[in-house]
Amino acid sequence: MRFVWTIAALVLAAAVAAAFWPSARDGARTSDAPTAERTASPAPAGSSAPAEPALACPLPPPETQPVPASTALKELLGGDLVPSFASPTTASPEVTVGARATVERIDGRTVRLDGQYTIRGSGTEADPYQITWELLGSAATSVDAAAGRFVVPGRIADLRGAWIRISGYWAPPLLVFEAKEAMVMLNKWDGCCVGLPPTPFDSIEATFARPMQVQGQHLFRFGTIRGRLSIEPFVAGTFLLGLYRLEDAVMESSS
Repeated sequence: MRFVWTIAALVLAAAVAAAFWPSARDGARTSDAPTAERTASPAPAGSSAPAEPALACPLPPPETQPVPASTALKELLGGDLVPSFASPTTASPEVTVGARATVERIDGRTVRLDGQYTIRGSGTEADPYQITWELLGSAATSVDAAAGRFVVPGRIADLRGAWIRISGYWAPPLLVFEAKEAMVMLNKWDGCCVGLPPTPFDSIEATFARPMQVQGQHLFRFGTIRGRLSIEPFVAGTFLLGLYRLEDAVMESSS
């Protein structure tokens, strides 16, 4: 699924580069334009002044220096585009954990976190935590890629490595018949053109334990999925493209 985000980022790069293409093209036209040859001017009759010599090699016009697209992209994004997600030497953003959550026990399988987020289950593969999009979305108040701040609330950080279950709309990469990955989302989105594209706080990138068959495109699919939750910021420049991942995912039901 991160390949899809990579393609989107490269499309952005191509669009910005295209903005600088006219200046480069105009420079090429100026360089290729023919230059009229200067011929010797005959000396006036009765004058002893020598004729002006012809220039065997006309002077070339001054070259136009367009602004490199890579420099423009760096200024636009606040950092290098490609190394942010492709270079193996680029360090991942440092994630810190915020204040610990207050836990209120409701019953043997239910707790309430920070007085407003209810979780059921034990966090095991057989009995995953049943979490809500409201809980995941609460990280938006403390995670800001543009400011370089990646503070995950304690109530969410405590779920790292645990098995969770959540229901939502999902979409695989386009033009595939067998999906190994999918984006699970709060809102309807067909993965391309219809619906509301997700944000990093209301979506999860899921990697399936086993590939699943996919039929049809541009459909709204809704289902319940379980897997092991990890928190891994995915950034390009100053943009946060993803935050939550689900490993060994299994689609329990889907429509």
